[in-house]
Amino acid sequence: MNEATRSKGLPLHPLLRAEIEARRSRPPYRVLGVTEVRRLFREGQTAGTPGPAIASVAETFVAGAAGRLRARLYRPQTDVAPLIVYFHGGGFTIGDLDTHDRNARDLAHATGAALLSVDYRLAPEHPFPAAFDDTVAAIRAVAADAAPFGGDAARLFLAGDSAGATLALAAALALRGSDTRIAGIVTYYPGVDFSHVASPSYEAFGDGSFGLSRDDTDWFRTLYAPDPADRLDWRCSPALAADHSGLPPTLIVVAAYDVLRDDDLAFAARLKKAGVEVTLRLVEGVNHGFMGAPNPPPAVAETLAFVRDWFVKVASPADSRR
Repeated sequence: MNEATRSKGLPLHPLLRAEIEARRSRPPYRVLGVTEVRRLFREGQTAGTPGPAIASVAETFVAGAAGRLRARLYRPQTDVAPLIVYFHGGGFTIGDLDTHDRNARDLAHATGAALLSVDYRLAPEHPFPAAFDDTVAAIRAVAADAAPFGGDAARLFLAGDSAGATLALAAALALRGSDTRIAGIVTYYPGVDFSHVASPSYEAFGDGSFGLSRDDTDWFRTLYAPDPADRLDWRCSPALAADHSGLPPTLIVVAAYDVLRDDDLAFAARLKKAGVEVTLRLVEGVNHGFMGAPNPPPAVAETLAFVRDWFVKVASPADSRR
């Protein structure tokens, strides 16, 4: 890891604090129910600051495990470019192409890569392992024929935030040693271990004062993996895989005020021990989901600049990286 992990204790940014206060005036997720939480999340995300203009944005489809999945292709340039397959967050239960449109635009704009955002199946209608299966199927389909997406299959990246980051990591583990080659992975605050909701960061931020709470996390994992035994499966909890070696270069962005923070820091250390080229970015003064905050704090642009620099290095031809 080449990024300091010690917290500097910066306060939560006021833009993020205002969003938390607005949410705390509503009942908890498990009281509101899935339909209402989806509505409120979509309403809040789509009313926020729009993402950057992209040369071409097109609705499309990609193969999933049980049929075609909706997808959205962002192409910042017309030339063949590295291709990112992106998976949105939302606890495997909420979120879609529209709620994460700005996330996708930001990442495509920052990296200059073509980006395919995939609308995988959600729980509770489709519990584990449906989302994982869709993720693997979509990646395999894109790797087999990247031309329609304007991407270079030799420079195929995975990316995601929160639950989408979990799916990207689990898929990368599943695809090791296969014909599907992954050049790198970009993850924002992934959930890596759903076997528990306990750690120092869960204790510090679990009451919801900083956004995502212990109760929220438990609600999401219960809907996604209602059978507790499934939460021990590495496809659900990538940190629990017996072996993490063989993963491509991996960037993990961690929020300082996140219940998942300590799990993510421990996971990054585990990857490093396994010989993975892992880069850790601990972002101060922000909470879980900050990269998609409706009113983004300055840390978003700063993090995107860091992602851009990492991506340019990893996506360069092998001979230029020596």
